[in-house]
Amino acid sequence: MEDSDTELEDLEKANPIIQVATELGMRIRGTMGPCFRSDRHAGEDTQTLFFDVANNRFFCKECDDVGGGVIEYICQYHQWDRQQAIEWLRHRVDYDRETREKYYHRNNKRRRKG
Repeated sequence: MEDSDTELEDLEKANPIIQVATELGMRIRGTMGPCFRSDRHAGEDTQTLFFDVANNRFFCKECDDVGGGVIEYICQYHQWDRQQAIEWLRHRVDYDRETREKYYHRNNKRRRKG
């Protein structure tokens, strides 16, 4: 199944990169975190990964091949192919929507006066 550019843009917008990175265990300070290619850096906690929250993108200040949008983040972090990352993000959006509906909307029903 081929995804349209619009569908992929919507999927990326629905998955804020900082939230995704945090959920995957990334220790973020402000908009910086350690690159997941730590073997290329001096220290394990070197903060070289920059998160551009406004554009939902990321890049490493030292690794030319580390960067992109949230789909690329998942691909590079897990070393998955693009379709697997897209499916993971779709599941995340579905789970988030179901959780909101189940826990946040159940007590919001209007009570009938009577």
